[in-house]
Order: sequence, then structure tokens, then C-alpha cells
Amino acid sequence: LGRLVESTVVINDAHPAYRRAVASRSEGYHIALAVALALARLAVPPAEAHEFVTAFLVRWGEALDGARRKSRSRS
Repeated sequence: LGRLVESTVVINDAHPAYRRAVASRSEGYHIALAVALALARLAVPPAEAHEFVTAFLVRWGEALDGARRKSRSRS
């Protein structure tokens, strides 16, 4: 899905899962998942990778909630 090259996660846009994500307009989720999986390899031992990915996606989802709160307070 993606790989870490120095300090950049490179997304494999030729991967069938990416093409499916584009077709279903879910590229953002696909990219977040690919980033989480790539970072998990460096951040935690293999046995903790699932927990890392889950926590990463929770924070990613919460970021949207924060953005909504900020835009509402500006209105």
C-alpha cells in the first residue's frame, strides 16, 4: 500500500486497493491506513502493530472532529 522512504510515505497508486479507494472516493482513508502501516514498522514491535494502527486511525478521525469544532466556532 505504501512504504517509508526517508521521511516520506510513498503511496503505491498502482495498487488495486488504491484504485478501488479512488473509485469509491475514499482516498483519504486509504492514505491514512497506508501511512499508519508504514509507520508501525518503525514505531512499535510487530506484536503491537495492530494497536498502533488502530490508535493512529482514532487520532486521524478525531482530527476531523476538531476541524469541525473550529469551523463552527468561526461561524
